[in-house]
Amino acid sequence: MFELLITTAGITLAAITSLWVISIIIRDVSIIDMAFSGVISVLIGFSFWKTQAQGPAALITLFAVLIWGLRMSVYLVHRNWGHGEDVRYTKLRSWAPEGWAFHWLSLRQVFLLQGVVIWLLTLPQQIFFWVAPAADMTAIAWLGLSLWGIGFFFETVGDWQLSKFRADESKRGTVLNTGLWRYTRHPNYFGELAQWWGLFLIAIQVPQVGFVLVGVLLYSWLVVRVTGKATLEKKLGREKPGYEDYVRTTSGLIPWFPKR
Repeated sequence: MFELLITTAGITLAAITSLWVISIIIRDVSIIDMAFSGVISVLIGFSFWKTQAQGPAALITLFAVLIWGLRMSVYLVHRNWGHGEDVRYTKLRSWAPEGWAFHWLSLRQVFLLQGVVIWLLTLPQQIFFWVAPAADMTAIAWLGLSLWGIGFFFETVGDWQLSKFRADESKRGTVLNTGLWRYTRHPNYFGELAQWWGLFLIAIQVPQVGFVLVGVLLYSWLVVRVTGKATLEKKLGREKPGYEDYVRTTSGLIPWFPKR
């Protein structure tokens, strides 16, 4: 198993370093966002192949990750390609002088951090494939798959509704509070985390997986408190009149009926 983990760590480091070099050439750190799901899909696919996993639970996990990764990659490339660097990374450029001072900063603060998150997030699946390559689906695993399905629905539909909203010039400067966005301020973030907690439940039938809970916990913390929800809400609170009212009436993450 340690050989697998060392190999996947090496693959992750190679991928992240290559993306960092590309970001220097094209002057766009945002490339890491577009490649995030692709690197994860490669790690899961390699782990599945390396361990010769063939059980129902492993197959379902593989297909769930590949479906998630394909949808996420297509959506992010379509949304970001040709639109310049994300404002989060543009702001990061003010932290250091242009040139290698900033390049080393982006390597530490963005690429290597993302690499650690990617590797830790996929640890449960790597270990599960190795320890129980022929495992069947348990009751908890079916619960996990159901949670994954709910998450996939919320993320996919939430992103679609957001894309339509942004494309409507008449809605510029207003707050999206219809559809899934009526029940949660972040259906896409809820969906993302629900999918990965669902995948964790599929893998938890292997006791060793419980020791690598840190991956999904770290990812959840980053999405909610650091790079995702918290950062976006500060930005929207400054830019959109009425967003504070939306915050007061609508659930922050887990879908629920709006308050009056």
